[in-house]
Amino acid sequence: MMRGLCLLLSVFILGGCIATRQFQEETNQLAAQAAEQCSNTQARMDEQFAAQNKMLKALQRETKALQQDAKDRQAMIVAASAEQSCGQLRKSLNNKTVVGAVEWSQIDYGSHQSVAKARMDTGATTSSISARNISEFERNGERWVRFTLADDEEVSLKLVRYANIRQASSEKDKRWVVKLGIKLGNITQIAEFTLKDRSHLNYDVLVGRNLLKDLMVVDVARRYVLGKKPELAINVPPTH
Repeated sequence: MMRGLCLLLSVFILGGCIATRQFQEETNQLAAQAAEQCSNTQARMDEQFAAQNKMLKALQRETKALQQDAKDRQAMIVAASAEQSCGQLRKSLNNKTVVGAVEWSQIDYGSHQSVAKARMDTGATTSSISARNISEFERNGERWVRFTLADDEEVSLKLVRYANIRQASSEKDKRWVVKLGIKLGNITQIAEFTLKDRSHLNYDVLVGRNLLKDLMVVDVARRYVLGKKPELAINVPPTH
């Protein structure tokens, strides 16, 4: 009886060892399969990462190329605009005289001549000259105006019209307008001038757009481009 029990116990123990060995083998197989799957997954992920990195580098090269192309196009646009502007400037300067912000002028009043510094003012519609003691009178049925110049010389000229000049205060200043002869460098013209006391200003003569237009281009950074103070040698048709 005891012998049978021992034999039965031995069989159970031997079976348990066999089952444990089989379980260990199955566990090892599963671990090996899992490791292989992890290795395969890692390999696929490495391939995908390499492909994505390659694609990213290609996109970066394409972006850089597009940025460079945009810069080149912008440079071409700027160059074309500059060329157009230069062309327009050359066209505007064609047959025009470049003058500085201030030039020497010779003024002919008919009975009197004077030399004075003139300021170029592209913002003024009509040229202006300093005059004091302005009064109107009639001569041969026409309206004339008598006034005193900056050099205290009194002259009389036919009145052309009145001009309403808008001041900085938005108020309009009614002024007398006469025609005078003026010479700037080699340019000799007869033009309208308003009469205004400019004794509180730096320049007795102001040259506006009615003289500058189609004749002169102002370089505000320069002065006396047309030369030094001239001698009185003006020769223009009579102003009246």
